[in-house]
Amino acid sequence: MTATNQPVKRRRGCFFYGCLTSSILALVILALPVLIYLKILNMFDTKPAALPTLDMSDADMQQVRQRVDTFRNDVRSAHPTQPLTLSANEINALIATDPSLKALKGKVYVNIEDSQVKGQVSVPTADVGLGFFKRRYINGSGAFNIALTNGTLFLSLQSLAIKGRPIPEKYMQQVRSQNLAQGVNDDPKASAGLSKLKSIEVKDGKIVIVPAPPPQ
Repeated sequence: MTATNQPVKRRRGCFFYGCLTSSILALVILALPVLIYLKILNMFDTKPAALPTLDMSDADMQQVRQRVDTFRNDVRSAHPTQPLTLSANEINALIATDPSLKALKGKVYVNIEDSQVKGQVSVPTADVGLGFFKRRYINGSGAFNIALTNGTLFLSLQSLAIKGRPIPEKYMQQVRSQNLAQGVNDDPKASAGLSKLKSIEVKDGKIVIVPAPPPQ
């Protein structure tokens, strides 16, 4: 009796497995940017966060406003005046009540530790150059850099953590280049006042605003 001829299975060669491996690798490479995007997107929120409530009475806020208005009027009228010193609480009171700082209202809550400005932020991604993450908000905490150059106020995020995780450096570089105080500079009244200041410094847990010398 002769054995029944059985079909011979063809062995898949190196070419088949090489193509399969290359296809999987290409899929991973193509999917990686999408996975990274989704991971970053998950760090952002669809709604702004509620920042801490200011712990200051209306009377105390009014006193801060009066002190700042007096300093502002003296500077604008070129009247000699001493530098203005503000605590973190007083700055938050101004952000909440001063029309010239409305661009920062609801977006920044300030803390000051020694010579470093820290705080919480809740800003649209478009405000920090990440507009390609549409309709998203950055709700987190970080460290700020504040400076005054030729009458222009700069407020930028130097470090930022969201949900306890730092933003990847690739995106942080873009965030650092954005000026959160640009809306203040665009306000004609605020810009006129800034042009008469010499410097803004951070020291001993406070911000010190130094007026420019009166013209001779």
